[in-house]
Amino acid sequence: MRKVKSDDRKYFLLAEKIKRIFRNGFVLNSDVMHYIDSTFLNPSINELEKIINNEHNCERDSLIELLLFPDESVQIELEELLEKEDFKKKDEEKVLSYILNKKIVTIIRFPESKDSLKFFVPKSSAIQFISRLNISRELNKNLFKAINKFVSDKCRTPVKVRLRNSMTILSDNKIKFLCSFLEKLKVEENYFFKCLDFMLDFFDGIKDDINIQQSLVERKRSFFQNLQKAVKFEELLNKNNLETLISGGARIPHISKDDAMHNIVIIDTITLAVYGKQHTF
Repeated sequence: MRKVKSDDRKYFLLAEKIKRIFRNGFVLNSDVMHYIDSTFLNPSINELEKIINNEHNCERDSLIELLLFPDESVQIELEELLEKEDFKKKDEEKVLSYILNKKIVTIIRFPESKDSLKFFVPKSSAIQFISRLNISRELNKNLFKAINKFVSDKCRTPVKVRLRNSMTILSDNKIKFLCSFLEKLKVEENYFFKCLDFMLDFFDGIKDDINIQQSLVERKRSFFQNLQKAVKFEELLNKNNLETLISGGARIPHISKDDAMHNIVIIDTITLAVYGKQHTF
């Protein structure tokens, strides 16, 4: 067994956890299966195996990265260690060296099937896997305290994982809002995460110092306008066929009535919890 320096212990521990994840394998979800079927035309296990084992196949790397994508359940397994240790971006190479000290076989399991697929984890795929874990991202101290204080034990780690994966670097303004959001939003678990995902996506499109409450009102107004367009188009569609409407210059709404309503309700839920009021048009 490779000797581990005391200074390298945290890299070794993370590498061992990742190797165990690879060895335990991955169960493909329905979204991944749909993508594989549509991209590779409903391939058999043997056909996928041929692609994976052919280093000259241009689709090989992208297929393996898809199969080995670290989803939320994987990251939840690693979050406690990442939270405990201070990893930097440059540390990814050290973790990788421990992972690749010998070849690792992983297994892919297909839903609703006893079929499985085994192969060696390529170095390029291990690099991508580690990069997607975002091990160097640190949670703001105030946000960390708010999560530990206000979020239930069951939801706490998934919330940290989603914030770790968020592409937005949170400003003080956004952190203050999220702390209030975590404290005041009291809804069932599934809906809580829908609201959180909405806000993280929303933050990607607004400036750091903007008035968040006003921005949410404006976003709701936009969804309300889209809803009106969708309802109007639905009424026209009940009286005419689609080809007639398109030939007459009618525009198909880019968002469905249900999606617009769903987003309006989410914004209302958030603003009522955080600001104590809703805005009606």
